[in-house]
Amino acid sequence: MGLQLQELYPRVVTAHGRHTLHISLCGERGESVPQIKLIPMEIYDVSHAPDYWSHHADRYEWADLTPCGDGHYTADLAFGAEQRYAVKLRQGEECFYSGYLYAVEEDLIPLRPFKGDTHVHTNRSDGKDEPFAAACAYRAAGYDFVAITDHGRYAPSVELAAELNPLADRFYVMPGEEVHPKGGSYFHIVSLGASHSITEVFEQHPEQAQNAIEEILTTRDLSGLPDPRAAAYRIYIASQIRSAGGVAVLTHPFWETDGEYNMQPAECVYHMRRSDFDTLEILGGNDETGNGNNLLEMLWHQERAQGVTIPVVGSSDCHTVNVWSDYDHFNQQFTLVFATDRTDLLTAIREGRTVAVDRRSDKHFRCVGDYRLVKYARFLMAEYYPAHGALCAAHAAALTARDTADLAAAETTIAAHDAKFYGV
Repeated sequence: MGLQLQELYPRVVTAHGRHTLHISLCGERGESVPQIKLIPMEIYDVSHAPDYWSHHADRYEWADLTPCGDGHYTADLAFGAEQRYAVKLRQGEECFYSGYLYAVEEDLIPLRPFKGDTHVHTNRSDGKDEPFAAACAYRAAGYDFVAITDHGRYAPSVELAAELNPLADRFYVMPGEEVHPKGGSYFHIVSLGASHSITEVFEQHPEQAQNAIEEILTTRDLSGLPDPRAAAYRIYIASQIRSAGGVAVLTHPFWETDGEYNMQPAECVYHMRRSDFDTLEILGGNDETGNGNNLLEMLWHQERAQGVTIPVVGSSDCHTVNVWSDYDHFNQQFTLVFATDRTDLLTAIREGRTVAVDRRSDKHFRCVGDYRLVKYARFLMAEYYPAHGALCAAHAAALTARDTADLAAAETTIAAHDAKFYGV
């Protein structure tokens, strides 16, 4: 057996600098020193014009690895602009490894990706699973946070957060609800991280809510909308979420219900243009055919071309983590939030440090968001999350058992992996 790569780190480095890569190899070592080649994939100086063309194998030089003993080597390499870099290893003329690294500018260095689902139901409303079991299933799938958003019920998310968050430093339950006031069946609006239930505001203070809605109808120009009162309801709900410190999510406008879309496109555009909501659920799991997600994404791109800057999230609208269910969207749509830590998640969503993901497998997925973050997210989806997910499975098992010793050991392992991957 020839040489094989065991370990290569860090995988993320700072752009415009030199960095030492650490490489562990196993297998039969030949007489020649293993070599490495680094290839910038997006921004490069090599010409492809015929007059200057050279064979691809000759465009970038191979460099000898520095042996450190016991199969360990280092390589001191220079990185240029922020981008993905292909990295290759060979011994003699045989290339035995091809992979990728990523260089980021200084502003992304302190940020980490938090994989999360911002729209999840449990059996406290119309879901199938106990909240704790659902959360553990999310952790086992490599999630870093989950928002429990039961219909019209805020308490289940708070109760689960109180039960689970003290057990796990590296997994977080975000309080939330899908605001769904009685008598307002079409107003399904997700609230993330608010200090209290917004649905209860309607139910406990109906006159106050209706007075506020009437004021919106008289003070906002809603004349061009097909249903001004529906828009006023949504504006009021979003304002209540924000006043409670939460993030207001414009949720599934193209959800098909009773033969029509949940929201008329003109209403969706109105709210996007006037920043009535903090973020747009651009990928949702309630879309069986992809029609709604496709239409909403194109509408979002159209509005971005006009200067609209509403951030996006992806979420499963999961009602069960059972992968054999007919209503299964578990681990298919989610969000990568780039934040410093869990306390920064809501701010990061508001500021658009997010990428919505539609995942079919570890190799086949689609990302929607800012181009710069999408590039980075695609690298992380392929290079970081498969290993991260495997480590999270052990953490989830300890979480399910509420085994504090195993939880601490699993979190130490995850922290060590992250430190190597990100070079900290």
